[in-house]
Formats: sequence, structure tokens, C-alpha cells
Amino acid sequence: MATILVVLAPGAEEIEAVAVPDVLVRAGQTVTVASTADVPVVVGSRGIPLAAHTLLDQVRHQTFDVVYLPGGGGSAATHRDDPRIQDLAQAQLASGRILAVICAAPIALVPRGLCRGRRLTSYPGVRAQVEPHCAAWLDQRVVVDGNLITSQGPGTALALGLELARLTAGADVASKVARDMLAIVV
Repeated sequence: MATILVVLAPGAEEIEAVAVPDVLVRAGQTVTVASTADVPVVVGSRGIPLAAHTLLDQVRHQTFDVVYLPGGGGSAATHRDDPRIQDLAQAQLASGRILAVICAAPIALVPRGLCRGRRLTSYPGVRAQVEPHCAAWLDQRVVVDGNLITSQGPGTALALGLELARLTAGADVASKVARDMLAIVV
């Protein structure tokens, strides 16, 4: 069973913040949602409250098989600007463990050069901010480049969740989760 840390910041895109961890729980993984704020409930990009299990400061020094950064404009800016998250992302990639980012969150890879030499995708609206800093920006729903997994946005969140399920629980489990959810992943 893999351990997953979802880093939840104010302004997170709600579908991305919920769909990916939901898929991973269905795949039998242990998911911890940690708020970057001083409170466990943050408001998402569409004004919907999102609840975390804990605060980031309580778990950021633990080891997780996967660290996931949901997008959304406010959330992505927090991921980019918060040294705790920068440290976490850098350590995750350096250790060979999976770092997954979606939508606008790939901007968080830029400050420390975490996308240098990597192929990735992002929300098209932030492409210009990340493309000059990576090996290639690809117009694909999900891009796997070693232990860096990226995805484009709310409409690709299930695809990202299922890819992470495949990587952590195996193809058979991911396929069963997709079937049980009636997921059509293009």
C-alpha cells in the first residue's frame, strides 16, 4: 500500500483536489491531505470549502511514496512561493519518489529548476511560464517523465488519478477502479 500526500492550499481547484485522492483511496492507497494554511479547511478556487486531515507542518518531514500538488491559481502560487513545499518537492524528486502536479501547479517546478531536462504538461494558460524551463512541454492529458507526473487540469484529474493508481497499485487495480467508476479516460 502506497502512501500519498496531497498538499492542499487555499485556491486549490476543487475537482483536482478531490478526484485524484478519491481514485487513490479506491485503489487501496493511504491518502493524507495536508493544509498549507494554519487551519484544516481551506476555500477552493470556486469558493467550495475543502477539508484536510492535518496541517502540512505536522507531516512535511515524513516520507510519502507520492506527493501530489493540485492546481488552481492561488494554490499553484502557494506551491511556487512556499519554501516548505519547494523543499518537499525537491526532496521527493531527488529521492526517486513520485511527485505529481496538475493544472497550474507545474509553475512550482520552476524556482528550483525541478523541471530542467524533463518533459511535462500543464494547464495551457501557464505553458509560457514552464515551457522555457523544461526539456519539452507536451499537449497531453498526462505526462510521465520518470518520477515526475504532470497533468493538464480539472478534466484530466481522473486520468492522473488512474495513472498514479497504476504506478502505485498496478495496472489490474487501476483498471478495476476505472471500471467501477465507469470512467472513460480518453
